[in-house]
Amino acid sequence: MELRQYINIFRRWFWLVLLGTGIAGFSAYIFNRTQQPIYQATSVLLIMEGSPSTTTEFSAIQSSERLAQSYIERLTNYEVLEVAIANLGLTMQAKELQESMQVSLVNNSHLIALSVKHTSPKIAAALANEIPTVFAVRNMELQTDRFASSKLNLETELNDVRAELLLAEAQLAEAQSASNDSTVIAQLADRVLRLRDTHSRLLQSYEDIRIAEASSLNNIIIDQHARPPVSPISPRVLSNAVLGAAVGGMLSLGLIFLIEYLDDTIQEPEQIENEWGVTTIGLVPVIDTEKLDGSLVMIKSPRSLEAESYRQLRTNIQYVDASHDLKVILVTSPNPGDGKTTTAANLAISLAQMGKNVILVDADLRRPRLHQVFEVSNAQGLTNLFLEKENDEALLQSVEIPNLKVLVSGPIPPNPAELLGSPRMRSILDWLTEQADYIVLDSPPVLTVTDAILLSQIATTTLLVAWMGGTKQKLLELAMRQIRVVDGHLAGIVYNRISDKRHGSYYYYYRSNHYYESTASPNGIAKLLRGTVLLSLVSLAQKLFSR
Repeated sequence: MELRQYINIFRRWFWLVLLGTGIAGFSAYIFNRTQQPIYQATSVLLIMEGSPSTTTEFSAIQSSERLAQSYIERLTNYEVLEVAIANLGLTMQAKELQESMQVSLVNNSHLIALSVKHTSPKIAAALANEIPTVFAVRNMELQTDRFASSKLNLETELNDVRAELLLAEAQLAEAQSASNDSTVIAQLADRVLRLRDTHSRLLQSYEDIRIAEASSLNNIIIDQHARPPVSPISPRVLSNAVLGAAVGGMLSLGLIFLIEYLDDTIQEPEQIENEWGVTTIGLVPVIDTEKLDGSLVMIKSPRSLEAESYRQLRTNIQYVDASHDLKVILVTSPNPGDGKTTTAANLAISLAQMGKNVILVDADLRRPRLHQVFEVSNAQGLTNLFLEKENDEALLQSVEIPNLKVLVSGPIPPNPAELLGSPRMRSILDWLTEQADYIVLDSPPVLTVTDAILLSQIATTTLLVAWMGGTKQKLLELAMRQIRVVDGHLAGIVYNRISDKRHGSYYYYYRSNHYYESTASPNGIAKLLRGTVLLSLVSLAQKLFSR
């Protein structure tokens, strides 16, 4: 796909991008405005690590990392949270508080960041400070319980030894004062020495346990207390609205490309030309029938862009094929509503305005419309010629355009295909070619009935009218294939209803080359300049990207 095609798609669907972006952004803004603000308070905790029992530095590092990770996990313990909630007199559940917490290590240091989210900034700060306080008390109790039994046993033994030592010392003093036998005194003194030694060893063991307890205790302290936050962390109304608008814009673009991918209508005539070798013989803009007072723009608005497009079509037909005497021109289309009748009528008028004698024939014997377009009677016409052996010039009705006559369809017959494919139809066309320079036939659509296929065999050339952006490409290709199967001569395709919104480059091509309207008013000059500038920018961008 070329850059010009992307630009056309963007111009055509720009409103949808704006709409999607606006709706998504506005919806995100309203939604976030209605949400209750959430505040987050953070306290910083310091790990107080005891003396490591390992001897290597690597083991000490591993031990510190495991300790820090265990504290991060244990700070969200349900029992700790329940105590903290009870201390603050809150009614929330421990699970709810756990989901609103975030605990993490600060840059691989001995610092832990504990964050709590809450709708109240004061409660968030109070919880961030209370949780580590409760944890520190609980953690200290759990660690001191490990040495409590050993200390209790040693204290009991110390009391017993101390009591025995006091009794032995009293007995020794009594024996010495009574001047007893030296052997008894020696035994009592030896017992006192042994009890003193036992007491000293027990006392040393007790002190060792106390030292081990003090050196092995690990805990946390609050290094930085949490403060009530001033602004909420969510919802971020402005940023979320911008993000929502961006998402809406991207979804709109995705929807646009999906629509374009699924759209199999004709958008680029070059693709048909490259695959089928069929010339684009005319490009006709959308005709505003209300503004131009009907579909006959060659009469109602001869200086308009639409009228100029039919003049360009007339010129192209004259030089389409030098080997063919293009006197009988069949105008048809793949489907109803593609604009074949309007094209046939305006083409006939443009040929007549060139000074050529032209007969416009309504060969659509099923749904004739030319009598409505030119506001003439349809009481007698082509079907009457089939019933008469001689041709009657009175059936050729004159209209307000010089050099142009119209042969309407007449009464609708029960067998249109048999009549149009009969030898009588050939003789009627031979007679009409003697009366005028050009015969323009308006026929039914190709894919609806076989009438147009039959007429393409006897017409000198066929114009296939397609609605750009409305006719499906496969149906256009099928219509071309059916005309070629019967050896009908296909002059080219007239692309109808070209819109400045959907097909900007083609529209501005004609706008920039339309000098009639530009010389008539200053507004025309402004339109000419805008069209020329846009076409130049598109061409320059294509050259830059092609490099």
